Amino acid sequence: MRLNDTGDVVKIVAMFILLIIAGSLLYTDVNAEEDQKPLYLFRSARASALGNAYEAIADDIYAVHYNPAGLTNIGETIFQLMAVRGRFTSDVVEEASTMQDFVNETIVPLTDSNNPLMDPTLSAQREALVTRAEEILKRRIGFGLDLPAFGLVLPMADRKLALGVSFIPMTQTNTSFRIVKRGLPWPDPVMEMFDNQVIYRVAFQGSLATAVSYNHDLNASFLKSIKIGAGLRLIRRSIFTDEDNPFMIADVLNPDEFKKNYFNVGDEGFSGYARDNFETSTGYSVDLGSLLTPMDGLNLGLTFRNLVSGISDQSFPPNFTMAVAAKPFSLLNVDNNLLDLTLAASWDDPNGDDNLGGFALDQYTDHIHLGAEVRLLPGQLVEVALRAGNNQGFPTVGTGLRIFKFLNLDVAWYGDLEADWLVGSMEVSF
Repeated sequence: MRLNDTGDVVKIVAMFILLIIAGSLLYTDVNAEEDQKPLYLFRSARASALGNAYEAIADDIYAVHYNPAGLTNIGETIFQLMAVRGRFTSDVVEEASTMQDFVNETIVPLTDSNNPLMDPTLSAQREALVTRAEEILKRRIGFGLDLPAFGLVLPMADRKLALGVSFIPMTQTNTSFRIVKRGLPWPDPVMEMFDNQVIYRVAFQGSLATAVSYNHDLNASFLKSIKIGAGLRLIRRSIFTDEDNPFMIADVLNPDEFKKNYFNVGDEGFSGYARDNFETSTGYSVDLGSLLTPMDGLNLGLTFRNLVSGISDQSFPPNFTMAVAAKPFSLLNVDNNLLDLTLAASWDDPNGDDNLGGFALDQYTDHIHLGAEVRLLPGQLVEVALRAGNNQGFPTVGTGLRIFKFLNLDVAWYGDLEADWLVGSMEVSF
């Protein structure tokens, strides 16, 4: 290990901690051991605000991902561009709010010192540096950014059939860091970190989903219509990890050797490096769904997501969901042009989308989703939506604004079995 200046030691360690934070912001599961689970599939901001009680509503393009039978609810040709969708955890807000004080009180004194490792007056700062790193690795610091995605719905056969397509580029991300203690104990907390190994795993995922729905009108006294649908999702994933050859924190102290041994891009550039070091796999999943309408204003949904699936040597945990959605004004035959109210509830099995078999609290609330939506001035040039719900025991709330039936802005505060998330999206449809 080559050190030209003891000040460089703490500087590099500090930079390494900031690197952990920056990497975590992609979408981090820092508590996980070796996280080999498939990434979560897409969910919209609107459905998130409704506590994911969405399978029996399924009246927009995201029916492709929730319940393909709902595509015939749309009734018109729609092309949609999701310009951006982002989400981050509440821990990100807290970390960001205290970062400046941390830099001023801890990082600056250490980097300004000529002997940051041994200066007895800086013992508190050295300990704070290590404590901060350990806290980061215990917290749920996550950020996800989905860049432009596309969707298309085409009604056919006098609106008895509908075809839906959704393309999400390689913008889903999932990153995990963990530090494994190695070596002999040191009296100094900073030196204690040097022998520890860092294991990371970064995954990028994109998907192309297509679904078809068929609507059969019965107009019987007990059943107005039945809709059935099926969806196929093709998935491509790239994983970058050092699980087979983890580096030590001490390796970072020699940047040239560190780059050569672990991140040597070489003459071919990043594309060649990615080809040699990223493990890429393709997979699929199949969904089936149905919607029953016993009477106007009442829908009953039944979906089987990931009924058959596979990627590499894994499969997505299957998810069976029963759902109900009601529009009270339609049930009561009340004409109301000022607002529209939708109430929804669903029950899914233990492999629901939020835990994929993990993070389960082993409580009955793990299965339950509740949601309510009030739309003000529905169908008008400016439409406002207010939403609230409960997602597996965690509250959700959100709002939406639709302008000129063209621009959709949605925001949701969403709790799940991992963390609390703030979700926002902007979509253009015509």
